[in-house]
Amino acid sequence: MKRDRQDLIRNTVIWIAVVIWLVWGFFIQAPPEDAYNDAFRRVFTLILAIVIPLISGVIAFSWLVALRRR
Repeated sequence: MKRDRQDLIRNTVIWIAVVIWLVWGFFIQAPPEDAYNDAFRRVFTLILAIVIPLISGVIAFSWLVALRRR
């Protein structure tokens, strides 16, 4: 049980770092040079808008399960 909780803490910290890195990279990026780059950036942003909340929800659910087992 202790090992599972340590893994969950590690994965949560890694996920927070990944999200911060993605947001930082999104804000400091150069403006798109052409329509292809703009479309690619919009698709990538849409994918991230779906994936980030989904994985964050899985992590939150895992924390709820881990705290209830305690």
